[in-house]
Amino acid sequence: MATRRAQAMVELSLGLFALTLVTSALCLFAIYIARSLRVQNTTRGDSPALAEPVAVDGFAERYFVGSSTLQINERAEMPQTTILNRNE
Repeated sequence: MATRRAQAMVELSLGLFALTLVTSALCLFAIYIARSLRVQNTTRGDSPALAEPVAVDGFAERYFVGSSTLQINERAEMPQTTILNRNE
């Protein structure tokens, strides 16, 4: 079964769109994880809560995320430093 030129072009364009979508999602995920780790390290040392936005490009906003920014909200809760006495 021979494919027509128009069918091959449609298949190529759909394949390139899928490849672009996956690449965009992976790059956005890598940026989000890197900033999230940086925010986590900052919250451990300086402040108990920190929020930082991650900008999203137009392609990922339109086809993947649905908004122009992703918000990173991290909170650090330090454990108690006292030793509980069970006898009392």
